[in-house]
Amino acid sequence: MEMESEQCTTKSIDCPNWRKTLRKHAQQGGICDVADLVPIPYEKVESWLKSYKDWKARLKYVQSELTYIPELTRTLHMVAAHSRGRRQETVLQTVIQRIQITEYEIPLLLSRIGLIDYAFSALTPEESKFVRLRYMDNLALSDAMSRLALSRRAFFYHRKRILHKIYMKIKDRAVLLDLESSQAD
Repeated sequence: MEMESEQCTTKSIDCPNWRKTLRKHAQQGGICDVADLVPIPYEKVESWLKSYKDWKARLKYVQSELTYIPELTRTLHMVAAHSRGRRQETVLQTVIQRIQITEYEIPLLLSRIGLIDYAFSALTPEESKFVRLRYMDNLALSDAMSRLALSRRAFFYHRKRILHKIYMKIKDRAVLLDLESSQAD
């Protein structure tokens, strides 16, 4: 039933009689408002939520990696003084990698994490618990349903509503979450 109403709303945008379809959808008990006209990429939002924990761990790792510079400064001075620097040197590769991390990867990770944190501000404490259990702790559906004391139908209703809330909060800036980082997420 949920999939039918989801498909009905999505199809209504594409078909020529979309107003009639929305009116019929509303008469059948569906919620009919302007927000229904925006197709929600549920799988994409779920992948962002599942990646959130990895993004935080990656950010912590690259920030700690930047603080560890064994003899980098001394080696750079030696290369400059003796003019024997070669392109394949590990020191040069390390410097280039750290510049990429500083200039590209850290700001991207901070933006992604900040955007998801901003989306969490739209959620109630119960919805936040749902997101934490299902996506941050990666619990299976059955385990999450039992911990939240929800039936299967109620679980999927809440899932859809929560993902809709998150997407509507960040939809204008969602392109940041789709950018590729230099490391595989």
